[in-house]
Amino acid sequence: MKHLVIILFGIVILNSCELLQTRNAEKPVSQRSDFIVATTPQQLFKNLQDAFREKILRNYEVCFVDTSFLKKKYVFIPSAGSIVKYNILSDWDIDAEKQYFTNLISKVKEKDAIVLNLFNEENTSQGDSAQYVFDYKISFPVDDPNIPNEYEGSAQFTINLDANNQWVITKWQDFKKENFPSWSELKGRFYLF
Repeated sequence: MKHLVIILFGIVILNSCELLQTRNAEKPVSQRSDFIVATTPQQLFKNLQDAFREKILRNYEVCFVDTSFLKKKYVFIPSAGSIVKYNILSDWDIDAEKQYFTNLISKVKEKDAIVLNLFNEENTSQGDSAQYVFDYKISFPVDDPNIPNEYEGSAQFTINLDANNQWVITKWQDFKKENFPSWSELKGRFYLF
C-alpha cells in the first residue's frame, strides 16, 4: 500500500509540473482609437467623426469644452421644430451630450459603425476662436424600422482654444434639411432611449 501511495504521488507530481511554470502573457483587451489631441480645428472635427466610427464615449466627450480648462459654458441650439418633439433639447448641456451618445453607441452592434460625414466646410478664424459650418450626413445602422438611419442638415460650430492649447466645441447650432431628420432629432431620440 505504501508503494502504491508513492507511485500515485509521483504520477501527480509529474503530471502537475506545469502548475509551477509561468504562462505566456496575454495581450490586453483594449479599443483601438485614432484619437489625437486636437491642436488644430481640423483634428477636432476628425476626432468627432472618429468618435462616432469607433463608438468611444471619452473621445466624443473631449471634443467639448471642459470648464476646468476654459471658462465658457457649452451651448447647443437645436434645429427648428425639434424642441416640439424633444423638449429636453431646450436644456441641453454636456451631460446630455454624454447621455445621448452613450445610448446611441449602445444600440449599434460591435462590428457596425456610425458614419458622420462633414462636408462643404466654411470657416472663419479669430486667433483663439473660430467658427465652422458644415453640411452633415449621419448614417446610423439600426434594425428598428421605426428609427431613421439617415440624418442630414447643417451645423455651425463655435470652437475655442482651451488652457491645454486644445480646440474644443463651445457652441453648436443645428439646422434641419428638408425631408430629413436632423442631428437634433437624433440627440433627442437617443437621450432617453
